[in-house]
Amino acid sequence: MTNYSFKSMTEQANAIQENLISPVKLLEEFFEKISTEKKSNQIFTEIYFNEALDEAKKSEVRQINNRRKSFFDGIVLNWKDLFDINKKKCEGGTQLLSGRISEIDAEVYINAKSCGLITIGKTHLSELAFSGLGVNPKTETPPNAVKKIVAPGGSSSGAAVATALNLSSAGIGSDTGGSVRIPAAWNNLVGFKPTHGKLSLDGVLKLCPSFDTVGPITKTVEDSFYLYKILKRENLDPIENDILKNKSFLIDTSFLTQNVCEEVNKSFQLSVKKIATSGAKIKEIDLDEVSESTELAKKLFPYEAYNSWKKIIEAHPNKMHTPVLSRFRGGISISHDDYLKAWNELKILRKSFLLKMDQYDAVISPTCPITPPSVQKLLENDDFFTKSNLLSLRNTRVANLLGLTSVTLPTEIDNCGLMLLSKPNDEINLLKAAHLIELYFKNN
Repeated sequence: MTNYSFKSMTEQANAIQENLISPVKLLEEFFEKISTEKKSNQIFTEIYFNEALDEAKKSEVRQINNRRKSFFDGIVLNWKDLFDINKKKCEGGTQLLSGRISEIDAEVYINAKSCGLITIGKTHLSELAFSGLGVNPKTETPPNAVKKIVAPGGSSSGAAVATALNLSSAGIGSDTGGSVRIPAAWNNLVGFKPTHGKLSLDGVLKLCPSFDTVGPITKTVEDSFYLYKILKRENLDPIENDILKNKSFLIDTSFLTQNVCEEVNKSFQLSVKKIATSGAKIKEIDLDEVSESTELAKKLFPYEAYNSWKKIIEAHPNKMHTPVLSRFRGGISISHDDYLKAWNELKILRKSFLLKMDQYDAVISPTCPITPPSVQKLLENDDFFTKSNLLSLRNTRVANLLGLTSVTLPTEIDNCGLMLLSKPNDEINLLKAAHLIELYFKNN
């Protein structure tokens, strides 16, 4: 008998639609996987066994009576532990919020539930979502799904690992500087960051409100496409057909492809070669706005992060991992005037960048310049932790800074993602292009 926990979200939904499996049976498959996963407590902060089973039974009744709320009724999600679910813990990966209970449901959670999707539980993350490594000695560090001794990627670490290990259909994370795309890349998954403001942040613990986004972590681009529409409460129309040959891409030779490790470079060159064989147009260009924007990140992210959390942090700073605390405190010395000046400079860079992108579908680049480092080494050396963290975020945060939408795809080399960056509010076209690349990689 087919085990559907290994399938994509869309394949699972098809199986429910065709009565090949029931929502209860699908959930039980995930429960069974969780029970045999020795490190499930390092992945999930809490598992909603009873509530999830109740929802699955209701979904099964709708299935029997042909009254499904949507095509994805009965699909099982995990949620990063910074989304409010009423009367459930929401502790943001930090001892500072230990025991915090939500009093509302996040809007994106409400939208998912209205389509019949089932929540299996909450997942671990970096402290207050301010690290791209996913290593959290203050709560838990999920094991990398590909190689357990290396970092899982963050900050949506548990959301990615639970999805990659087939403990849920998909995960919902947040992305301020790469927190969906890094763990997706390091666990051979698809991670999608919409344009800032496209998905509601109501009921979400915020890190940097000007850059925070909500995004899905899935097994396929098609899954991310549909999950984005569900979270946005849009009609679930399928991805329109096209061919990769009709697409055109830019490669930044000034920053995004420079100083990457050997494995990442090999992965990227293989990916570019494959895309080129499809007949798609690829142009190499120096995009100076990329490196200039990352310099501004040194003021923008620490200022917003520290000012969002300083009262809670400074009340009990000893409860934080030292490198993460230091990164937050980097915002102390940044004045409001310096912050506003950086924002004004960033707005100019955004306009200049979009002019260069005008005739292209996306910029393609490695998702991360490094592969995941050893967890043990990160915990033994604070300087190595800080350096690795900044490297992990180096490429992904460009999308947040320049106001872009972005997605990462797995490549034929483990822990190495291919990232696409596209114009603001161009989510559907970006996902179409990514879907075509994904299909081409699969078939060639």
